[in-house]
Amino acid sequence: MLTVRDITLLPELALGVAAGADGLDNEVRWLHVSELADPTPWLEGGELLITTGLGIGSAARSQREYARRLSSHGLAGLALGIGFGFAEPPHALVAEADQLGFPVLQVPYEVPFIALTKAVSRHLANEELERLTRALAVHERLSQAVLDGSGVQTLLAVLGDHVGCSLALVDESGRVVAERHGAEQLDFDDALELPVVAGSDIATLRAAKADSAFTEEDRLVLHHGQTALALEVSRRRAVSSAELRLAGDLLDDLEHDRLDDRELARRMAAFGLEPGRTYAALLAVGGDEDSAEATRLAVAAALDAREARYLSAARRDRAAFLLVTDDEDETLAVAAEVADAAPGIKVGVGRPSAGSALGRSLLEARAALDAGAGPVASYRDLGSLELLLGLPSASLEAFVHRVLGPAADSTGLVESLAALLDAGCRWSDAADQLGIHRHTLRYRMERLRRETGRHPDDPAQRMELWLAVKARQALQAREPVSAGA
Repeated sequence: MLTVRDITLLPELALGVAAGADGLDNEVRWLHVSELADPTPWLEGGELLITTGLGIGSAARSQREYARRLSSHGLAGLALGIGFGFAEPPHALVAEADQLGFPVLQVPYEVPFIALTKAVSRHLANEELERLTRALAVHERLSQAVLDGSGVQTLLAVLGDHVGCSLALVDESGRVVAERHGAEQLDFDDALELPVVAGSDIATLRAAKADSAFTEEDRLVLHHGQTALALEVSRRRAVSSAELRLAGDLLDDLEHDRLDDRELARRMAAFGLEPGRTYAALLAVGGDEDSAEATRLAVAAALDAREARYLSAARRDRAAFLLVTDDEDETLAVAAEVADAAPGIKVGVGRPSAGSALGRSLLEARAALDAGAGPVASYRDLGSLELLLGLPSASLEAFVHRVLGPAADSTGLVESLAALLDAGCRWSDAADQLGIHRHTLRYRMERLRRETGRHPDDPAQRMELWLAVKARQALQAREPVSAGA
């Protein structure tokens, strides 16, 4: 920053201080030459005005008004050339300038104004070059931090150390992503807010400075920070999308028993998970309008609030989690908290397991979620289906084929059978549940007799039919679910 005092110290100019010594630390942003009585309409503030004094006037009143006019407009000071209109600075001007703390410099007759403008312009240019050089150095540090993957916190540290302010990055929902303070922690009530745009994501960089407004250099550096943070947010989003896809692949392979112990350990370690630890599967579905990713984010927010450790993925119509846990009751309590924190979301919970047994936990969670009526359902609610989930698929398929035959492919027929069996073979109750007439239900069961040779009215055949329906549900619980980002 170039000040009036700096100009008085330039040896080649030999300027004297005639008045207003209290304002010698005023910043000089530019020079302007004018002989007008009121040059302020053409000035922005911060200029050092150079004049021979033609506009000052000879009356004491006009001289005082001239000084007040320049000072109130925010000029840095006045440089008065001696030997033209005045042999020395006029007393009224000097007295008023001293009272205002407005610097008045005395320019000797032998010093041409061009010498003054050249000297000051050179210093201003050097100062601008230094400012740009410092800003460029910060830009390079920010760029290197992005390339190194150092993270948002490091970027805020680089910015905060240079600008000397408190910083916070806030996402679209108002959540603080990262925060950085210097020696003093400032609030952000009247903070400078700058948009950080990364594709469709728009975050906000908030900056608060304690004792002074942000300088042009500060704003230039913060602009570099906007760019670096946008790149970092985009990089994190790309990495997050890739991790979610890989997590979905891992969960899918676990559920369908495609991994040996060595490969499972390697892939779990890639996500920072310990293969020997105990995890419970949590599956969640949202409302009809909620995407799987929106559901995943809502459940993740609830888990983050209680500092739980987990791996997550969005899978077609539901969100999937492996939650670090050592206790069954604690797992169910966490699921209840999630359901309370995210109304409208249903949660299915599998048995806490380790290693390849996590596939069974995922199957249980899916079966519980599909069968449960409340906001939380678990493997404890599965009854006999829990036992069937542990049998090989080939055995279940063979049993379903033997008992139901071609009827197994008729969803409406099997659902009607399941409703009748669940109602204890009370035909009217089952028909009401299905929303059909009981004669229609009897017609369907006669069709079942023709296709399978079995009828639920026969007590000996009823158990086989019930087991076949449950076996079919167990097989459906193992149907592949496409991984989604």
